[in-house]
Amino acid sequence: MEFKKEIEVNSDREDIWELIKDYKRIPEFWHGTRSIEKEGNYYMVQFAFPGKGKMQLKEDEDNFILSENYLKGPFTGEKTTQLYGTDPVKIVSVWNIKLSPMLRAFSNKLQGHFEQGTEDALKRIKDYFESS
Repeated sequence: MEFKKEIEVNSDREDIWELIKDYKRIPEFWHGTRSIEKEGNYYMVQFAFPGKGKMQLKEDEDNFILSENYLKGPFTGEKTTQLYGTDPVKIVSVWNIKLSPMLRAFSNKLQGHFEQGTEDALKRIKDYFESS
């Protein structure tokens, strides 16, 4: 499953970056994620739907890229979130994941669900910065 979503936000790029890379705040904006707990070099993720996952986070401070590498769970693969430009800042989220065998039969429906969830999360981030 591969797709890309983006949105423009009128705010300071460094402020957006600080929010995006704060793993504790991911569930606030990405409602498909119920909670994230750090365990050593990994993060244990409780999804909103029944399921848990294990991921690594990598921050590329120079290029404003946050990579979420999902290692175990209902899907594996990577989601990257990158910031481009200033005034406005473009937030781009790219998903490249593979569903577990149990979920592959539902891949078309789930892709739509993931895409809508990503659009909603990006809108919540935009609203957070532009509503204040």
